Parts: sequence; C-alpha cells; structure tokens
Amino acid sequence: MWGRRSTAALGTAAVLLAAALSAAGQERSHVVTAAGTPAPKAYVITHNGRVQVLDTTDGRLVATANTGAWTTGAAVGPGGRRVYVVNGWAGVITAVDPVAGKVVGRIDARAQLAQAVLRPDGRRLYVTGSGAVAVVDPVTFRLVAAIRAGGQPQGIAVTPDGRRLYVANAQDGTVSVLDTETASPRTTIDVEGMPQHVAVSPDGNAVYVSSVDVGEGTGTVSVIDARTDELRWSVPVGKGAGSIAVTPDGRRVYVALNRRVVVVDTATRAAKTLRLRAKALAIAPGDRRVFLSSGNTATVLDSADNRVLNTFQLSGLDDGGRGVTATVIAFEPVDPS
Repeated sequence: MWGRRSTAALGTAAVLLAAALSAAGQERSHVVTAAGTPAPKAYVITHNGRVQVLDTTDGRLVATANTGAWTTGAAVGPGGRRVYVVNGWAGVITAVDPVAGKVVGRIDARAQLAQAVLRPDGRRLYVTGSGAVAVVDPVTFRLVAAIRAGGQPQGIAVTPDGRRLYVANAQDGTVSVLDTETASPRTTIDVEGMPQHVAVSPDGNAVYVSSVDVGEGTGTVSVIDARTDELRWSVPVGKGAGSIAVTPDGRRVYVALNRRVVVVDTATRAAKTLRLRAKALAIAPGDRRVFLSSGNTATVLDSADNRVLNTFQLSGLDDGGRGVTATVIAFEPVDPS
C-alpha cells in the first residue's frame, strides 16, 4: 500500500498548475487577513493521501508530498515544518516534511482513525478513533496516551488555551469534553442527531457542532457554552452536515452540506444557504477568507459578503488517472506566545 506512488503526476504538478492558472487568466487574489497577519499557506490533503501546500495569495503550489493511503484528517505543526495526516482506513498517522516532500514517520494505531487536531503550543497531537482519542508526542512521534471518548468519535477541536478538547461522538449523539492536562474525560454533552465535526470560536467561549439525522438526513448546528459546557441552542441547516469553521470575529459559522454551504449568523441564528459545493471547508486563524474544497479546486470566499475571491486549481492525478479531490484543508496554528 505504502509503496504505490504517482511519481509522474507529482513530478509534473507544478507544470499542470501553472497551465491551469494561465488558461483561467487568474489574477492575484485579495488578501483579507487581520492587520499585520501574513497570508497563510493552505495545506490541502487529497483523498488519496497527497499533501499540496498552496500560497493563498495566488494559489501557487509551493510543496507537495504523498502519504500513499486514503485520508480522513490532518493537522499542521508550528511553522508548517510538519504535516500530520490521518490515513484513517489504514489506521495510520503519517508525519510529513512538506519542504522536503517526504514522509518522515508513521504510527500504526491498529484501529480505524478519523480526524486530528494539534494543541496550539504544538506539544501534543490528538487523533480520534475507535472510542478514544490517541495522544501523540510530535517530537518523538510516539503514542503517549489514549483518552476514552464516546462511540465512534469523529470531529475534534481544541480550545485556544489548549486545556480542553471537544470530540463529536457520532454513534452516541454526544460531545465529549476532555481535559488535556490530566488526559482524562471531563464531561459529556447530549446534542441532536449524529455529531460529525466540531469548531471552537476564536475567543474560546463557544463550541459549534455539526450533526446529521440518520433517518431524514437533515443537518443541525448546535452551540455549546464552553464556560459551562451546556448546550445553548440548535438550528437546522439543510441536508447533511460536514466540516464546520468559525470566522475570526466569531460572528459567522460556515458548514459544508451535501450540495450546498450554509452560513449561520451566531447572533441571530439565521441560516443562509450558498449555492456552492464543498467536500470540506476551513478558515485560517486571523484570516476572514473561507477556503472550500470543491472537487479538484479550492474556492476562496470573503466571509464579509460571501463573494468568491478566487478559485485555485489543485494539481496531479490519482492512481486511476482522474483529477484529485481534496478531503481536508488545514492551516498552521497560531503561536500562543
């Protein structure tokens, strides 16, 4: 499994991307980060295990690597020195050096895995799977602990202070709150449907959970008060409920649905549907742009007015000669210092 490589496709990735951009006649995208914050790199992880690092000012491919197996999650280390890819179906966590373009470590968890998040200080990596959260030391790249969670844990998010984890337990219809200092469960919160993904507001006061009703397929966004760990409110958002992200000012929440993207106003609870498709979405710290993975492209929105700023082409082909599809978009963490 690990030996399979699409060397030719990767070797011509830069040429393919340059040609696509030239044909599309793209201009440099608008950069709408917070004052003094440089435009981040976007780490786009494709379904077949490739890591593509894009310059978000113009979509240039600046680095690439291949983990060689189906991906379900990813997290980026401080400074982008490491990318941690969850090859979920294989039960493996892969460490990638994106600059060198190579795999530098693997952990076989011997269990199916889902998603990942890195503590803001970069000292611990957390990966969900098989009723628990695996705790990895990024320095030694070894499993150091496992924290019990609920049934079929999927999405995971960490508070800005790094002290608590929120885990979406799809099978139980709950969210587990875990203490990172003691590596132990703290409490469990009931939410609607099957929780899928979790996002914490930049101020750390609110936790947003996307859930889906198994019978009807309808999606819901629930809000947990992080100060009391109590469910505050829920709002229906349409069919499906995928990845979720919060804008830097905490005023809007974006959710990827089956065929649309929904924006929820956190003050009024009003939900607005955008006629866009996204397999996954993400917002970089301090950047009001929203990045959507749509097939073999990454669409960039301005969250101030939902205007499309740019569309970046992803490059390369999968092993069957088809265009790649992004499953995860990740960004470097904010330096807590």
